[in-house]
Amino acid sequence: MLLPILFPVLALLIFVAAFLLIRTSLFMRLPEPVEPVELPEVDAEIAAGHLSLAIRAKTISYDDQPPDAMAFYELHRTLETLYPRVHATLERQIVSDFSLLYRWRGNNPELPAILFCAHLDVVPAAEDSLSQWQHPPFSGEIAEEQVWGRGALDVKGQLIALMEAAEGLIKAGFQPERTLYFAFGEDEEAGGRRGAARIAALLAERGESLEAVLDEGGAIVQGTLPGVELPVALIGIGEKGYLTLRLRVEQPGGHSSAPPPSTAIGILSRAITAIEDHPFPARSVFLRETFRAIGAAASPALQLIFANSWLFDGLLKRRLSADPKTNAAIRTTAAVTMTRGGVKENVLPPAAEAVVNLRLMPGDTIESAVEHVRRAVNDQNVQIEVIPHGSWEATPLTSPDSPAYESLSRAVREVFPGVITAPYLVMGATDARYYTGLCENVLRLTPLVMTREDLDSIHSINERISVAAVGRMVQFYQHLIRLWCGADEPRRPEDANADD
Repeated sequence: MLLPILFPVLALLIFVAAFLLIRTSLFMRLPEPVEPVELPEVDAEIAAGHLSLAIRAKTISYDDQPPDAMAFYELHRTLETLYPRVHATLERQIVSDFSLLYRWRGNNPELPAILFCAHLDVVPAAEDSLSQWQHPPFSGEIAEEQVWGRGALDVKGQLIALMEAAEGLIKAGFQPERTLYFAFGEDEEAGGRRGAARIAALLAERGESLEAVLDEGGAIVQGTLPGVELPVALIGIGEKGYLTLRLRVEQPGGHSSAPPPSTAIGILSRAITAIEDHPFPARSVFLRETFRAIGAAASPALQLIFANSWLFDGLLKRRLSADPKTNAAIRTTAAVTMTRGGVKENVLPPAAEAVVNLRLMPGDTIESAVEHVRRAVNDQNVQIEVIPHGSWEATPLTSPDSPAYESLSRAVREVFPGVITAPYLVMGATDARYYTGLCENVLRLTPLVMTREDLDSIHSINERISVAAVGRMVQFYQHLIRLWCGADEPRRPEDANADD
């Protein structure tokens, strides 16, 4: 009796399972196989020593005071001393107060230029954390095969690696076909308005056309993506927008012995709770592209879920929403970061304020985000104001199918065998966003293999980079510069053997 019923059900289940598996196999983006290349010889210890000198210059960006000009001049002099060929060959221009723009003219002025970014400034090392550093944060100490200090990862290591790469290429007689820029801003950690913003404006005034921009923002990570064990180079193809709101409530003040039904702080508290209770809609599309590129390196369950999001979208969003890091990858986030209200325990404050910081997903705008917050709060007693000079839209996205992305992906896999590349959306802000008006291909990657411990040290204690990693960064940039700007293809091991 049951067979006539069970057979169609079983057939349907088999069909659905086959359909899901076929979609999963078609979902994966398989990269083009690459062969290893012969990397240039680099003395990693010398490069690490140069990074040590750069770290000693306390080029700190502060929120509440101007930077130390002498520290930036010290770093300028250090670069001039360490890289004489760069300063004899490239044109250098100081932009704003301390930012540096280098131009290496190419043989073919008709080709759009390439621009590499880094920044000269670093964040402070908190006074109350100094005792927790294994080596002082501005010592540049080299110990345990590591270079220690603020900026080792973010991003004086990148700065020095770029300069080392250029110095080595010039010594080897390399001359680029297309013009190459190095843009080193002075205030990335404070928003980039004096550094990258003005460099971008200067290039726009010149009518410069850029083929590609490469900045920090991505890294080669291992053990940080759920369900993925292999190292993955996350290449930033865009970054979230930034919006800061001030919530203000004004109510009659007075003595706390005769309070009204709702105080300024009480109304503000309900508004804050309403914002947290009404998160922005989740959109897994951007993270889905990341896992599509990762492909077979992801766990079978994740492959199945991402490939068939039409069926598992609810499950996927719930799982991703449960972790703050993956939650930030699928929606606009809102975090209350500052409050101000009462001044004395028995006094009703006449006003209370809160600051809410939002990171905007592509597709959400400043206008739509403000409207979302207004609807969530739904209280005319709460004034909502956009804080000026501290908000910008999400950037345009660079296509993973673009030649710039594909060639960067190829370079990563050639220099770092066994590494997978994947596009992703950068959660934070970088100088790269200022160049999106000059270039469609704005990419973000620091060529470093980083563990969770490494990532946690950025802007924290015991920031450090291995000596070997500094050397590999130099090799990567030399290889990429040849790939993007050279007339000849990089040599491969079999080519070298043929010369013997």
